[in-house]
Amino acid sequence: MRLIKVKDFLARHGHILQQVDTQIQIFASCADTAKEYCILSHRWIVGQEVDYEQMLDLAKLDNAYEIVNWHGYQKVLQACKVAEGLFEYLWVDTCCIDKRSSSELTEAINSMFRWYKNSTRCYTYLHDTSEFPTDPDFTTFGNSNGWPEWFSRGWTLQELIAPGDLQFFNKDWNEIGSKRGRATELKKITGVPLSVLVDGLSSYRPSFAEVMSWASERRTTLAEDEAYSLIGLLGVNMPMLYGEGKKAFERLQIGFMQMSNDQSIFAWKANKVGSTEAQSTEDDVGWTSGVLPDGPVAFRGCHDVIQMEPNEFYRLLSSMWETHANALAANGECRTLPAFTVTNRGIQIPLPLRPYYGCPSVFRAALACRRRGNLMPLTINLAAFGPLHYRYSGVTGPMQPFPQNQTLHLAYQDKTADGITFKIVGTSALHNFRRCFVFPSKTRSEDGSLKLSSTNPLAIVVYANTSNAFFAIACGYCFGRDWVHVICDEPRNKPLLYAKQIYKRTWNRGAEYAGLMAEACSGKTMRPHYVKHGHLLGTTLAVRVACGGWQKSNDRIVTVDIVEFPGGRCKTVTWEPMYGIKALIKADVPCLMKETLWFGGRLDGHRIEGAREIFSLAPTQRQIKVGDYGVIANDNAGSFEYRGNIFSESEASNWKLRPYTDDLPLKRVVTSRLVPYGTPLPRPSENAGLVLHEPKILSFLNSQRTFDLLKHLSSRMRDYSLVTSVVQCSACSLTDDFKGRITAQMRRYPQIWQGYVRNATANAQTVTPLYSVATPWIWYQGEVNREVAREYYEIR
Repeated sequence: MRLIKVKDFLARHGHILQQVDTQIQIFASCADTAKEYCILSHRWIVGQEVDYEQMLDLAKLDNAYEIVNWHGYQKVLQACKVAEGLFEYLWVDTCCIDKRSSSELTEAINSMFRWYKNSTRCYTYLHDTSEFPTDPDFTTFGNSNGWPEWFSRGWTLQELIAPGDLQFFNKDWNEIGSKRGRATELKKITGVPLSVLVDGLSSYRPSFAEVMSWASERRTTLAEDEAYSLIGLLGVNMPMLYGEGKKAFERLQIGFMQMSNDQSIFAWKANKVGSTEAQSTEDDVGWTSGVLPDGPVAFRGCHDVIQMEPNEFYRLLSSMWETHANALAANGECRTLPAFTVTNRGIQIPLPLRPYYGCPSVFRAALACRRRGNLMPLTINLAAFGPLHYRYSGVTGPMQPFPQNQTLHLAYQDKTADGITFKIVGTSALHNFRRCFVFPSKTRSEDGSLKLSSTNPLAIVVYANTSNAFFAIACGYCFGRDWVHVICDEPRNKPLLYAKQIYKRTWNRGAEYAGLMAEACSGKTMRPHYVKHGHLLGTTLAVRVACGGWQKSNDRIVTVDIVEFPGGRCKTVTWEPMYGIKALIKADVPCLMKETLWFGGRLDGHRIEGAREIFSLAPTQRQIKVGDYGVIANDNAGSFEYRGNIFSESEASNWKLRPYTDDLPLKRVVTSRLVPYGTPLPRPSENAGLVLHEPKILSFLNSQRTFDLLKHLSSRMRDYSLVTSVVQCSACSLTDDFKGRITAQMRRYPQIWQGYVRNATANAQTVTPLYSVATPWIWYQGEVNREVAREYYEIR
């Protein structure tokens, strides 16, 4: 370590004031155990501290006289004056570390606790007080919890605990007490036990949670220093990576787990001892997280958490859970606690678990730690999502009677710290149902959207009609996955109580709903919208919910509709994928479509570079237009049988709608391939099929008015298909290669394509060669649900 030579420092200071040239060297290097030295603890003042480079060459600097008046220099000067005649050497963190060297900085931070511990005396300078504080003063110290700033800083915690002899000085450098003499007041201020203040950590080894509780009210200027300032207290060594932010605290916890099996590291915000249900109020709702918090503040209130011996833990847990101790221990071994295994998948550890009734993915896990004065082990709630388990607070209800010991992989952190926004919109007709309110109300923003995060992960939106019939939409966000659920059971209470009950019940199964949504969306990033139905009991109506948004976006749109399903055609269990009209999928009300099923399957697919759709060859019998609706004929040709055009309907005039012309630049050559439907098409440079002259795309404008028109027509156009886009051009021709491919295998292709080849060969003028067809989801009746169909016939 690098030390200041006290006498030489004071001598050089005198020379500088007298403006006398001096060559005095004030620094000496030695091991911390080789010499006696004193050490300075203080609160850094930004812009006023003197670093190593400045202190080394101070006599040569042009602004030396200015620097000696800095607050940081005066602290070193006064510390040297106090130490003069008592100590030969002084260490100060501001100027005894060359911070230009990352290796020296890392060594110093990893050694700092030891340096303070091995010092003969520590001088602690309280720059903002004249007396030692005995009571909080929020008027004077409002920004530091009512105490002088030194007590609120992260680095000064180890500087308080490590030295054996610590003396306090006020702002005028008058001594105002020692650590041993002021131990009672210090315990009140810092929460550190008297035994630690008097004897250090040698006589008492606190739990990880207790150490973190001491730091929970302290702050650091840099996020990384929250972790780096604690490594000495925990006995951890780790490299300094400034710029990693909160990741440093995760590395600190991982480093601690690699040398200790102290399970109190998971005990932040643990369940109340002896509780069987977690309270769920508007101010205390559920939350999700990884098992490692991102800072010491999560351990606030853990000052009395202590570790348990293995035999004590299993004996008391068996009493609390009324089962044999051997059934709770890994491999029936009650004499030791299992070690942590830190892997790239998470933290592998065997834990005693009890599942909740009706929540197969949610468990209560017991930890080998307890609160001082209470014999029962602490517990936390965990939820399984994929191969990992996460913290999952707020679960209510009884637990199953048979505990088990299971090896888990605990997730370090939640998958994302960012929240998500749900915008809920309704169609023009909801059968007199209106949105009543949102619970909890704090999830609702000023524009009516729902803002969810890992700390506010669930919102219940209640709808009611004039007959006091209710249904609810649950929007959730946990494990980095958004999800939506429809609740249509019969309410027995008023809307607010109904919402609270739904909240508790839905949150209990939130992990299941997140898993179902994740399963539905798996591998389908290009189809980010999904539709689900919920049957309104005792009616032929169903709630239809469409949810979606781009996977990389934090915005979701949820469209709510009430539809009638004659004959009980209502698929309520799974999510069905939908896609949007063209690229305008981010519209406020997405006009979602269901893929049209072609009888016998289509073998052709055509893509124009610059457009996202995959088109089909248009019939040659008549010119296809946007808005045409009809059915797919079962004639082994996959032909589209025209029934009409929605823009010709009388209702369309009320909305003043017209097709939308896309101005995207398009390439002339179309990629065409004769493959089974759904097979990915090649690049545009391969398998050229059509050549278009001056191509343009006409499609729907994805808007509320378009959506309302489709909704208005839905009662008489159920299960019809709709032409959503067409490609128009001044001329169209087939490439010789495509002609040859079709002609060579003419028997394999439907008659419509044979006619198209003859037409295109004889006359290259084809106004609309390509089109895309789909079924609007608000026209789609759904698949037959036998239970719903049976109930429908009973109602009829």
